[in-house]
Amino acid sequence: MGSGKTTLGEALGRVAGDVSSFLPIGCRYIDLDDCIEQRVGMSVRQFFQERGEREFRRLEAEIIRELGVSDDIIIGCGGGTPCHSGNMDWMNAHGVTVFLDASESVLLRRLLEGQEQRPLLAGFTPDELAAFISAKLRERKRWYGMAQMRLDSDRLESPGEIADTVEEFCRMINRSGMFENFNR
Repeated sequence: MGSGKTTLGEALGRVAGDVSSFLPIGCRYIDLDDCIEQRVGMSVRQFFQERGEREFRRLEAEIIRELGVSDDIIIGCGGGTPCHSGNMDWMNAHGVTVFLDASESVLLRRLLEGQEQRPLLAGFTPDELAAFISAKLRERKRWYGMAQMRLDSDRLESPGEIADTVEEFCRMINRSGMFENFNR
């Protein structure tokens, strides 16, 4: 939450079809939460409330494995995705993983700015939200550290910084060889 996944993903979606981009033509960005919502016909929040986190994590792992058999997609995962169901090991074995690393202060600012759009954070005071962020990062550090690449997402602020970060991301992915068998 707040690392810049949507900002980066939407920017990638805009450049992926561009012949001059660093990604293959036809490559697309897919948000895992959007896929889950389409599959179940309800919001992630509603799904959590009605069916619980255990069922959500089961479905999340199922969908990520379905999507992961395609070599022309970039999947944007939620912050908890790598921490459950052996997902990080599976993603590392079947693709290239990138940790969007944002500082606690940037995460706090972004989440406070968008708190109304994030029902799970409703009612948090700034101090409570800061403690929540810190606890989640400590809890998830082990899995985030398993990512094959790290991208500083503090820079996802202005259009120019977003463009620079997208270019850096595309170069990283290209160097990884992820698309070496994909026709450009």
